[in-house]
Amino acid sequence: MRRAVVVWAAAYGGLRIWFATGHAFEWKLPGDDLLVPNWVAAIGCLVAALAVIRVWPRLLWALAAGWLAAAAFLLLDLVAMVLPGLGIPFDLPGMLSRLGAVAGAVLLGRLARAHQSEAKPWPHWVPVAGASLAVAGCLTRLAAQVVVGFDQMPYDGNLSVLLFEGGFVLAGTLLPFLLVHRIGRYFPRWLLLLPGFTLGAGITAYFTVGLIQMIANAVRGEPVYGDVGLPDSFFWVAVPAYIVWGAGLTVAARGYQFATRKATDSECDLQITQR
Repeated sequence: MRRAVVVWAAAYGGLRIWFATGHAFEWKLPGDDLLVPNWVAAIGCLVAALAVIRVWPRLLWALAAGWLAAAAFLLLDLVAMVLPGLGIPFDLPGMLSRLGAVAGAVLLGRLARAHQSEAKPWPHWVPVAGASLAVAGCLTRLAAQVVVGFDQMPYDGNLSVLLFEGGFVLAGTLLPFLLVHRIGRYFPRWLLLLPGFTLGAGITAYFTVGLIQMIANAVRGEPVYGDVGLPDSFFWVAVPAYIVWGAGLTVAARGYQFATRKATDSECDLQITQR
């Protein structure tokens, strides 16, 4: 796994240097393909390569989270690919570049996991609290939309909007419920873990970066989220609500992972000894 991280860091770092020297594509989404400058990304690749010399799981997890946050626009790529009628521009080169960053995050996370001790299951109330926060975040976001009106949604396409809103509500209500309720145990494990972790991490990373940008814009006296026809107050409510939603969903998914994982050999030995 260390070798895989070094190979990725060398290849992706070379790509970031190539982009930094004036060879980047014309990205369709605002800004660059990542939410950090190319030279910062290149330095991040160097740090990732050096981090495998002496493995500190916490540092590797921090680097993995950083790369995931930098590729936060991938969430828009997925929405644009599944629901093209929303009017969100789909940028294949940008998506592939962001997937490269996510690949590095996965490798770093796997290396960190391989070098850390087995995590103990959480008390049941922790994932329940996470699921409750996810639902609260989703409902807060919906309440903010109700206040400004649904006619202010910056999307096109009636059917796509209906599908998007349907998935939106399910991911904020039904999915958290299934992650912490016994009914969820009857579903295939991947069917809940994949959207739980993907949506949770993606929403948290994307909107955390967005909140940082909002704060920076506010300090400079600029509109907090650009000129999209919505009041700043809407974003000060909606964006933190998204972060709470995503973080809660991630915690609930982690709790579900603990609750449904197969017992390790050491755990089996301990159960036999206790008998």
